[in-house]
Amino acid sequence: MAFCAGLVVGGMLTATALVVVGSLIRAPLPDAARWTIVAVALTAVLLRDFGLVRFTLPENRRLVPESVFRLGRHLGPLQFGVEMGTAVRTYLPSGLPYVGGLVVLLTASFPAALCAGVGFGIGRALMTASNLRYGNDGEWDHEWVKHARSLAILMTVAFVITLLGLYLS
Repeated sequence: MAFCAGLVVGGMLTATALVVVGSLIRAPLPDAARWTIVAVALTAVLLRDFGLVRFTLPENRRLVPESVFRLGRHLGPLQFGVEMGTAVRTYLPSGLPYVGGLVVLLTASFPAALCAGVGFGIGRALMTASNLRYGNDGEWDHEWVKHARSLAILMTVAFVITLLGLYLS
């Protein structure tokens, strides 16, 4: 539970930082310019995620070290969750969170940014929780690989529909 709470807190911290920095960046940019930047980034990320182009996104390809658990049964998992929830301490399996971060940076109000951060944290928590119902024999990894393409399409469609709704509102 502390780990999942940390994921949500980490997502909220990142969203808060993005909306604060974004308030300075977006001031001189008209809406059309901000949404054009989002559209270009989304197109590039989708082309990358579906293997049509190759480029790397900035990420830390290390996992959070197990030494964070030195803080005990509750604070250790909380710290681990916060570090993973910020998305700057570990890698992401898709480029969509980068686009989400850009949307927060360029368009979000503070409450909307917090909602995005909570959503990111809950999404990471759901991935962790879904793994718990499988054994340690790699069954979850096998299922993930087996359904990765379908899941990627489903998540992309949901993301784009949500983004379109934000743009039209």
